[in-house]
Amino acid sequence: MNLKNWFLFSAHKLIPPAIMFLANSPELRINGLMCPGHVSTIIGSVPYEPIAKQFKIPCVITGFEPVDMLEGIYMLLKQYIEKRYEVEIQYKRVVQKNGNIKAVNLMYDVFEITDSGWRGIGQIPESGLKIRTEFNRFDIEYVIPIYDIQTSKEPKECICGEILKGTKLPYDCKLFRKICSPENPIGACMVSSEGTCSAYYKYL
Repeated sequence: MNLKNWFLFSAHKLIPPAIMFLANSPELRINGLMCPGHVSTIIGSVPYEPIAKQFKIPCVITGFEPVDMLEGIYMLLKQYIEKRYEVEIQYKRVVQKNGNIKAVNLMYDVFEITDSGWRGIGQIPESGLKIRTEFNRFDIEYVIPIYDIQTSKEPKECICGEILKGTKLPYDCKLFRKICSPENPIGACMVSSEGTCSAYYKYL
């Protein structure tokens, strides 16, 4: 369409590399993973298989309804008890093993893999997507160069990184419910409505 006034700032993240990064942490305390149904609708279940095999972590891709979550937990427990480390799809009405190949190909026609910063964790290699050089005219970082983009660092009291690794709970954080809340989020775990701290604040 030859648009002259339409630009993108790419902040897209790739979930499997982030999980691999966390799984490599010696202090990780996770016995099973409920993988995101919406992401997996596109990428399928195959990208999670190295995580399950290499780190012996059961994985189940679930939907977001209460029954989906409960069945996902049941499937994880069953794998754990049987000492199986597989990627199972609970969300079969939407997710297929190979995902949406057409969508993935289209995505990589426009974007390419790059290192990316994650709040609460830091830089993770090959965990983000940037716009390919042939589409620079739409890339706001190219059109208006910004040289000092950094992943914001939480205050020292915030323990979001440890919560993400499963080594601590939100209740262990000195800021939780006192300063940090959904209305005044300090760390990534509270910023996201899907974050651990946000869920603890609302439901526990």
